[in-house]
Formats: sequence, structure tokens, C-alpha cells
Amino acid sequence: MIIAALALALALAVPAPFQAAAPLAPARDGQKQCHSPDTARKTCAALAGYTFAADGTILNQAEVMLNPAPLIIMRDETPVVVRDGAVCGSLGGLESAVFTIDGQPADPAVADVLRGQVIAAYAQLGTEGCTRYAPQGKEWLAEVVVDGQPRPDLNQTVIWVSPSDGYSVRP
Repeated sequence: MIIAALALALALAVPAPFQAAAPLAPARDGQKQCHSPDTARKTCAALAGYTFAADGTILNQAEVMLNPAPLIIMRDETPVVVRDGAVCGSLGGLESAVFTIDGQPADPAVADVLRGQVIAAYAQLGTEGCTRYAPQGKEWLAEVVVDGQPRPDLNQTVIWVSPSDGYSVRP
């Protein structure tokens, strides 16, 4: 399940462009990306939000389901950049990731093990992930590239949702 979560977290570093010049427009309006959505149940395998600093820095706040039972969720914040119509981010820097298990903070020793597993898996993927989005009806197909190489095995469906829509990360 951690490898599937890595695919989700990798895609979290990128938003769906409604136009190449403004790929983060929905995030600027407070919307979040819901990865692998179940619209009937209002669930996501991951949720991604973005904040924008006055100096141009963009931070991605990611909430990623690593395991459905027990429900293990990783939360982290990482910088991203918009480059040539794609949003790109480092596949490292997860040292400050926080984990919950069934809604409770993970024991520090367990969190250290989970963090180590995620960091090791990311290191095997590469150093930088970028994603472009292709319209797919009302959804978007997140097309992932790692270190310049397409990774169709990491592609997934994404929708934009408002926090008031009630979507959450859960199975």
C-alpha cells in the first residue's frame, strides 16, 4: 500500500491546470485536489491544498492515505514550482511528515519507521516529480513524469473540491 500512496503523494505536488498559464487557479480560490476520488462517498485517496507567499513561494499541503486498515495517513508540506505548465516538486524532504493511525497521532517510534519507509521508497523513484493534467470529462488525468521520464504507472484521476464539499481522506 505504501507504493500506491507514493504514487498519490507524488501527484500531490501538482495541480490540475484549467489553462497552462494558470495551473493553480482553483487552489488560489481555496479549492483542493482530491486524488482517486469516490464522488458518491466523498472520499479521496489523498487531498492537496496550496498556499501562496508574497515572495512567490508555493507550498503544497498533502494528506495521503498510506493504508486503509488500520487507516494510516501521512501529512506533509513541501514547496512546489510551476514550470512549463506543470507543477514540480522534490521527491525528498519528508523528514517532517506527520502520521496518524485510525485518527490518532502515531507513536513516535512507529512514525519514525513509517517515515523511513516513505523516504526510502521516494529515493527509489527519483529526485523530482512533475505532473501535467489532461481533461477527462469533469475530471483530470494527472500525467506524472519523474526525472524527465514519463511514469504512466503513477497517473491517476483528480478533481478539484471545495473544503465545504465534505471530502475527506479515507477508504
